[in-house]
Amino acid sequence: MHAGADFVERLDHAGERGAGGTRAESGGRGPGGGPGGPPGGGFGPPGGRNGSRWNLSIYHTWRFTDTILIAPGVPVLDQLNGNSTSAGGTPRHTIEAEGGLFKNGYGLRLKGEWNAPARVDGSGAPGSQDLRFGSTFDVSLRIFADLGRNEDLVSKMPFFKGSRLSLKANNLLDSRQKVTDQNGLTPIAYQPAYREPQGRVLGIDFRKMF
Repeated sequence: MHAGADFVERLDHAGERGAGGTRAESGGRGPGGGPGGPPGGGFGPPGGRNGSRWNLSIYHTWRFTDTILIAPGVPVLDQLNGNSTSAGGTPRHTIEAEGGLFKNGYGLRLKGEWNAPARVDGSGAPGSQDLRFGSTFDVSLRIFADLGRNEDLVSKMPFFKGSRLSLKANNLLDSRQKVTDQNGLTPIAYQPAYREPQGRVLGIDFRKMF
């Protein structure tokens, strides 16, 4: 159960209606801009001078209970207290923050997500271990330019009409979750390079509408 989930969803939709934007650039829960317009929404103003716009959104998910009943007559799995149906624990708290700035066809978006530590208790079978999953903090950045809005550039090179160039960085801080057993050691299967082999990822996107 997610506390305040309906309230967060109403805030999210309200931000979209206030800004008239879509989610094309956000890459997350916050509103964003479509191919031909700026990102908007969140708690920022709906517009500004010289085509400028900004937004800021913050979400806190607090799980009070998270249980699973596989079948009648069997114990209920409490995922917040050591039971799990996956290879990772379920954090009680998650905080997401996203902000963006757009001006005259240029802009940036920054998103961060933090997850609280979690644990998974061993089953008691031989080789089974209690595991602690450390907190995670992930940051992503996207910088973009609507080249088609640059009239001087388009007049010299018409090919750039309706185009957008984006620079992106996923896992900007190259953070990786630490997993330890009851002895404080990291099992081979949970080594950081196995769980997050890519680490920081930098990329360039070019999009053109014909």
